[in-house]
Amino acid sequence: MAKMHNNLGGSRKRKRGDQIYTFDSFGEPGQPTDFNGTFQENIEALLGYGHLEAPDHEDMKFRSFQLELHRHPQTILRLFIVEELVGMSLCRRCRYCHSAGWGHHMICNKRYHFVLPAKDAITEAEELSIKVSNEGFKKATTGSKSQDLEGHLLHGVIHSNGFGHLLCINGFEGGSYFVSGHQILDLWDRICGALQVRKVSLIDEARKGTMELRLIHGVAYGESWFGQWGYKFGHGSYGITHQMYKQSLEALRALPLCLLIPHFAFSSHEISMIVTRYQGVCSHTLGTLGQLFHFMIELKARLPQHPATAMDYHGIITEATCRWSVKRVEMAAQVIVEALKKSQFKWVTRQEVRDAARNYIGDTGLLDYVLKSLGNHIVGNYIVRRMVNPVTKVLEYCLEDISSVFPNLDGLPSGGHWKARVGFQITRVQIMRDMLYLYKHILKEQRPTTATGIFGAIPMAVRMILDIKHLVKDCEEPFPSVREVESEGHMKLTCMLRIRNDQTKVEITMKELPPYDIVAIPIHARMANLKEDVERYFRETYWGLKSFVAEMLIDAKGEDSDLVSEEIKSGTSIIVEGRIEKDEEEIYECGKNNGMVDCPCGAREEDGERMVCCDICEVWQHTRCVRIPNDEDIPHVFLCRQCENGIVSFPSIHH
Repeated sequence: MAKMHNNLGGSRKRKRGDQIYTFDSFGEPGQPTDFNGTFQENIEALLGYGHLEAPDHEDMKFRSFQLELHRHPQTILRLFIVEELVGMSLCRRCRYCHSAGWGHHMICNKRYHFVLPAKDAITEAEELSIKVSNEGFKKATTGSKSQDLEGHLLHGVIHSNGFGHLLCINGFEGGSYFVSGHQILDLWDRICGALQVRKVSLIDEARKGTMELRLIHGVAYGESWFGQWGYKFGHGSYGITHQMYKQSLEALRALPLCLLIPHFAFSSHEISMIVTRYQGVCSHTLGTLGQLFHFMIELKARLPQHPATAMDYHGIITEATCRWSVKRVEMAAQVIVEALKKSQFKWVTRQEVRDAARNYIGDTGLLDYVLKSLGNHIVGNYIVRRMVNPVTKVLEYCLEDISSVFPNLDGLPSGGHWKARVGFQITRVQIMRDMLYLYKHILKEQRPTTATGIFGAIPMAVRMILDIKHLVKDCEEPFPSVREVESEGHMKLTCMLRIRNDQTKVEITMKELPPYDIVAIPIHARMANLKEDVERYFRETYWGLKSFVAEMLIDAKGEDSDLVSEEIKSGTSIIVEGRIEKDEEEIYECGKNNGMVDCPCGAREEDGERMVCCDICEVWQHTRCVRIPNDEDIPHVFLCRQCENGIVSFPSIHH
């Protein structure tokens, strides 16, 4: 639970690091700065506005930003940015780069961790928890699961070359009390956009309760939940291709309800009741499973967050403590609602509501009684909400307008009373219960059977969808040269390296570098200055290029004394050839010895899933594909099927 502060510290002028920013706008232009440079320039500008936490650790620096989530009651979350020096890390290689398919990337000099802790405290214990989180990241790079990351609302990491990973998001489903996963992802997306991050990967294991969100959201919308923020298919696990994934989604989405209901009737009558329940509310025919899931999710999003009941005035006055008529109780409730309306739907204290209502009703006993009875009750077109302020411990009230509960569902009857009645009959809890039932009985708990056609294909389609977890957002679409313009006396070029061995003078192409890096140079720079700037950029960015020497520009005309702007246009891609004077042991994220993958499922590359290596041929295969359960340790000696068959076929040796 986030720590909350009652005020902003008075009217005194704050230092730059003490500034409080709005959670929902942090990362926008001017919040806290305008982001006009390359990633490296933008991240340095952002760090300059953060509060430097003390004491600094030898291998990392901590900076924090105060983000105001709510004003009443004021809720402030603290965003930490941890600048990690990779050269001093226990493990320089990044497991997430490897599983995202970026193993050919070079190891960067720095990693920037963006951490939104579940708890906020400026104490050594909090710093230690972030330190431990960072150690968890290091451990994860060696192959263990990143369980240490689950305690934060947000943990993302960005390498100094602009490639990043979203490691965890924990909204309401993950235990957050104040902020939703949608809000957290909006924040992360604004930060990545402002910094001009190049690409971001994630492993989609988001859940809604006990349901895999990528499955139910895929059936409802045809894409992952993260697709709302531009995350798309990165690569599949277990040999699943993008085409196989799309076909599986479409097959499940198109399942006709008119065939599903009789097919499952022998085992469950509940499915028919669920379909009838939502068809009775929807204005158009729900013909497929995809349409049903889509409508249920949309309906849930438009229902009140908390359950409400219609105000039963007769029930109130029948209580032994009530001595007022139905008419007087109803009048008092309406007066209280009118008083709350004047607060413009903000939370106000019980005393403030009581004082405002006393201008019209003098019977304070009646007011106290009705205020006590109100709370998640519907009065007209409004729900009266009641809660205890966690800071002041004072009872507070506010209104929630339900006159537009279903603003985008065409064909539904209008009127607050009808909507209140539907909201009462079909609650969020009811929808989740129904969705879980459909999820279990139609999608998840189906086993391969002798059934043919669409029903026999359901288990395989579900498995393929669940095997697609690696998503990537390309933040550079459209191609970055479109947005690269000359500004503030600089021009930007996209640069690739061609590395030569200093001894043999033979080009090294064992590993593929990222497609390019963006290098900014002064508009008046000459060709000789360009090589110097490129050399300095790659030395400062990549761990293995500390001794890189830029020698020549490939396919570039002009002498060293010529102006770059006269020979090369801003946004142009250039190739720089050079050498490394001192070879480093670790240069690439995948390391030097990246074992061959040859799995029965068809996979030929490491995909982030658990694997085992054959002790004879040293080929890697998925443990799932060779029938080693996830809850069992990998055997000390393992032979792949081919090597095992080869040994069996050896002729017997007789003494």
